[in-house]
Amino acid sequence: MASYALTLTMVMSFILAMSTMHAGAEDTMFNGERLLTNQFLQNGPYTFIMQGDCNLVLYVKQDNNQNKALWASGTNGHGNSCFLLLQNNGNMVVFSGTDVVWSSGSTRGPNIYRLVMQTDGNVVIYGGATWATNTMQRRKTMMMVVNATRLN
Repeated sequence: MASYALTLTMVMSFILAMSTMHAGAEDTMFNGERLLTNQFLQNGPYTFIMQGDCNLVLYVKQDNNQNKALWASGTNGHGNSCFLLLQNNGNMVVFSGTDVVWSSGSTRGPNIYRLVMQTDGNVVIYGGATWATNTMQRRKTMMMVVNATRLN
């Protein structure tokens, strides 16, 4: 009986640890889900955030620990309590209340879609690739290999 209780405690601790780790570093959202003000998707140095000023922005944390904007919806100051919704038709929309402030224009029809903050700095709607920020970043090591190849 003591062995069962110990095993159950270990399993519950593992589940709690895994759910805590997962909640801290989300890089994907699915259709029907929202990013509310100050919520974000993150993958490595990249953060895709619904800011309090109603601007949806993709940042990269640079070597000097400063954030650099790679892409923005350009909707700062266009509403209050804005949120991002990935719709069931593949369209990503920023709302202020019930008003549409910005749209990705990626309507494809009913399907299962997901918005992914990728490791290369690109944010993409999948369900068939329907929209992207086109902000893929090359790694320094890859640049060195390309440059070395060009020199030879």
